[in-house]
Amino acid sequence: MIGQRGSARQFLVRCLTLTGTIGLAACGKEASPEKGAAATPSAPAAPATIALIRAADWIGSEWSEDALKVGLQEENMERDRDFVFKSSSAQGDLATLPNLVDAALDAKAKVIVTLQDATLQVAVKRVKDTPIVFHILSDPFAAGAGTSDSNHLPNVTGVYSPGFGDPEQERRVELIKRVVPKAKRVGVLFSPGEQMSVGLKDRLTSAAKKAGMTVVAVPINAPTDASEATNVLVGKKIDAIEIYGNAAHGGFESIIKIAKEKKIPVFSPSPFEIMKGATAALYPDFQEGGVVAGKMIARIIRGESPANIPFYRLETVKTKLASDSGAKATDSAKGGAAKPQ
Repeated sequence: MIGQRGSARQFLVRCLTLTGTIGLAACGKEASPEKGAAATPSAPAAPATIALIRAADWIGSEWSEDALKVGLQEENMERDRDFVFKSSSAQGDLATLPNLVDAALDAKAKVIVTLQDATLQVAVKRVKDTPIVFHILSDPFAAGAGTSDSNHLPNVTGVYSPGFGDPEQERRVELIKRVVPKAKRVGVLFSPGEQMSVGLKDRLTSAAKKAGMTVVAVPINAPTDASEATNVLVGKKIDAIEIYGNAAHGGFESIIKIAKEKKIPVFSPSPFEIMKGATAALYPDFQEGGVVAGKMIARIIRGESPANIPFYRLETVKTKLASDSGAKATDSAKGGAAKPQ
């Protein structure tokens, strides 16, 4: 009997010295948590950082932060709760873009938003895993992002509009002729270091020739070159000025100052430059595109891969004159996942 009681006591002591439910289970009895015990709360997830990188500042917040925010909100994403914006700009000095992209990577951005073609071109070369969503773009394929809307790099997606709403630049020529009926020589300020800028300049040259006009082009390598380049251009007896490229847009204030002095109308792909003195603009509805891009970002934040999100081709185009009270839609066609022309 003593041996049996001793064995039982030793068994009980061994059970009591074990802790938690594991100890009770080891004694042959499953334990249940204490009634009323609260689960340890988990820390709230930090909002995802969305790094917006501009090549130049010729766009307005209506096309970038504001439009993206609308798209995110339509996906039930709330600023400061689910996401935060971190913005940076090369201000037309494209040599600084690699540093801005690297800074976004160092900041552990959840999504990098590349605004304008030059930014995407740099990001494609430097960002291999972090998701990229491009916006305010002419040609993602030339930047190396893919070969079609559905066949693209697995970490890249976004919204684009070929030729910024005018693939062959024929509408821009028509707009110039409508505003300046007697125009014969069109001056172009372009950024030779940007493939997009060179391509649009060449297409405008072809379109103008068909319309009986001549194009005179002068390069701008950096915003600081704008005054000198504009003076060279106006010395060639031009009737209007068109601007292509972020380096050129970065020097817009210098361009418009000289153009006004010489009474030469300036045409732009941005309605925001009309507020700074441009005569007319032809441009895609990048507000619509920004909403689409914002929804893409929301899907990525929730865990979807950009590889599963086709590029969106934006085709709604507007024109705006300095004398207009508002923009007029000239093409009601909507964008979609169509292959580029």
